[in-house]
Amino acid sequence: MKKFLTATAAMGAAVLSLATTGCFKAESKNTVNADGSAKFNTVMEFNLAPIMSMLGAGGAGANPMGDNHNFLVTVMRSMAPQVDAWTEAKVETTKLGATKITLGGFMKDFTAGADLKKSLSANPEFAAKAADLPDFKFIESTKDTATGNWVITMPGVDEIMEVFGALQKKAAKDKAFTPGSLNEVTEEAIAAKMTEVRAQYAQFKPMAAMMLKDMSITSEMEVGGEILEAHVFEKSGPGKVTATFNGEQLIELVDGIIADDELPGKVAKLAAALNEGPESAKVGPALREFITPLISSVYGGSKAPKLVIKPAASPAFNYSAEVAKAKANMSPELMKLVDEASKPPVPADAGGLPAPKKKAA
Repeated sequence: MKKFLTATAAMGAAVLSLATTGCFKAESKNTVNADGSAKFNTVMEFNLAPIMSMLGAGGAGANPMGDNHNFLVTVMRSMAPQVDAWTEAKVETTKLGATKITLGGFMKDFTAGADLKKSLSANPEFAAKAADLPDFKFIESTKDTATGNWVITMPGVDEIMEVFGALQKKAAKDKAFTPGSLNEVTEEAIAAKMTEVRAQYAQFKPMAAMMLKDMSITSEMEVGGEILEAHVFEKSGPGKVTATFNGEQLIELVDGIIADDELPGKVAKLAAALNEGPESAKVGPALREFITPLISSVYGGSKAPKLVIKPAASPAFNYSAEVAKAKANMSPELMKLVDEASKPPVPADAGGLPAPKKKAA
């Protein structure tokens, strides 16, 4: 299938497009209680203008994300259903032209925003498709009834395969794939394309490395209890962990994918399974074999991120009292932002102005 082979050849370029995140920095600090309540503080920096300029999509001084205020309100609006009280919300442009957003507040359930099915169901465009998906959260907080310990986990291969399994059943039900359409996807053809991809990657890797050098994602979590086990997360105190991901790690991850001599065989095996149709029992095992090493690389060799915590006798902070205090101390500027974020976005015409109101019939 020529389109598939073209996509394979374009993989290197697609991976390199991640270099746009080289102009991305994020730092989050969260304090979480065993009941799921949390206070958060997040700082994010985006600067896509230089990349867009290099691609010929605008001047170096242009901000591809548009007006700073509207961007801040959009981010707040997406978080609003989970936030009980805001303590901070501001946006600024740094000296290097980056858009910097700072947000702080309190959430009753820190996992609520990580519910994939719920998030998709809220979008009319995806609601029908979401109904066929299993319950899936990017982060779970549960209690081990046998030990009384508090457990925080993120998805591993098994959880991801559940989602793919549901999608496979849906595809079979809808007859969304024609068996035999991947006859051209052979190990030899993919290997030949990978040779081209490796040459392209070697050529553009120095530029990607330069763009990615300042990329940094850091997350710090303090919990109300003693951390007994920490996988993927790095324990930095009795009740504190950190997780980091930077540009160098991303380059190493891509290096591993590009240099994998077994990749053509894995892709061909998956394609052969798919070629039998979505009902084929070979699809699941082939897909699992394909994604397992990728997930392992992302998680640094661990099966999945996991924390096992012995809850403290009292919470890390008094949620109700802190929320009440935050609401009482909100500045007029913050209240105005919160009010704006609580309302649906105003439709805009092509010129970016509010659409004219329709006259009553």
